[in-house]
Amino acid sequence: MKVSLATEMAPPFVLVAHFFIAGIIFLFLSSIALLFMSVDISGYIISSSLAAFSHLYLLGFVMMVIFGAMYQLLPVVLEVPIFSKDFAYVQFYMYVVGFLLMVSGFTFGELHLLIPYGAVITYLSMLIFCFNVFLTFNRLKKITLVSKFLLIGTIFLFISITLGLLIGLSLGHGLLAIDIDAWVKAHMLGTLGGFVMMIVMGVSMVLIPMFSLSHDYEEKWINATLYLHSFGIALCMIALIVKLPFFIQAIAMVLIVLGILCFMVQIGIIFHQRARKQNDYWVKNVVFGLVCLFAAVISSMFYMILANSTIGILAGVLFFFGFLLSFIVGHIYKILPFLVWYERFAPLVGKQKVPLLHQMIHTKVADTQTWILFVSVVVLSSGVLMQFEKLFFIGSVLLLISLILVAFNTVYVFNYKIKEND
Repeated sequence: MKVSLATEMAPPFVLVAHFFIAGIIFLFLSSIALLFMSVDISGYIISSSLAAFSHLYLLGFVMMVIFGAMYQLLPVVLEVPIFSKDFAYVQFYMYVVGFLLMVSGFTFGELHLLIPYGAVITYLSMLIFCFNVFLTFNRLKKITLVSKFLLIGTIFLFISITLGLLIGLSLGHGLLAIDIDAWVKAHMLGTLGGFVMMIVMGVSMVLIPMFSLSHDYEEKWINATLYLHSFGIALCMIALIVKLPFFIQAIAMVLIVLGILCFMVQIGIIFHQRARKQNDYWVKNVVFGLVCLFAAVISSMFYMILANSTIGILAGVLFFFGFLLSFIVGHIYKILPFLVWYERFAPLVGKQKVPLLHQMIHTKVADTQTWILFVSVVVLSSGVLMQFEKLFFIGSVLLLISLILVAFNTVYVFNYKIKEND
């Protein structure tokens, strides 16, 4: 898959930096919140405390980074400018206010009435994002495979946030008499499986070949992923909302698993054909993330079948921290230095010596952070399975240490100065 990195189409760096910096801040806050979640590992998976944490982590970190990456990569991949940069700034500030109101409502019982108001503001901010993306796609003359992933993912986001708004209004004001459990599951599935996974898989087909220097690989597996995964997610959401027979959900889950397996095979093919054979912290994060993704999917299937909250929480740990965190952090180590380099040092090329991208990351800190993250995921998962609160707390502390190192490297990149020996 050949993608021209037309960087002149990209938005101003300060726009993307808004999302990335905010994402790192909320990631750090969510890791602190995790320290107080030990008592919840044996509780009901759909609870206010878990809702508060998951929204802080998912909306504050994961979605924030994805929005930033989309604004940077969408015009680069599509080779058309984003429809409106002003819309992106408005979305950012509305989004922060809205999701903080929601988290406050979930965290403090006396503030629960803030949830629907936060949901409305968050919903409107995401609508701005969706229409900004849709209007950008409207400028396209040709739809590529990567753009299909990004477009379908955005459609899933639109559907999922609409479900989330209806859930919030139903909880706060009794708008609809709905099966909250089923709707929440459909909302989570559409957001995580539909939007997040489709964007991650689509962007991976740009970033992984680029960073690994892989060329001329077959694409039949990723094509199969596009249809299997998107149809499986859609079918499962419909089955949950309209209460179709369980065998329909089972078929949907099989399609989702097959789609993710095809994605993993595709990444394996790309890595097999890579010219850059070095197994650095980026490669380790990607491989570990994919292993955790597969484990999370299997755990989710067992949760859907057995309705066991312990298995559901395990799936969340593996997906949130094992897959998403390692996958995103690994790519931040590649993307952030490039963005800072392009903004600060590209104009100096030919005039003075400029740093290489890998020099803008503190390699020893990144390696240490990567291994601590891996250990923390194993400890957290073991704490959930064994229902051992102290072990889960230890894993949370390790995760916090790992994220402090991520924050260190983020500051290191932004403050990087050319050294005499560079």
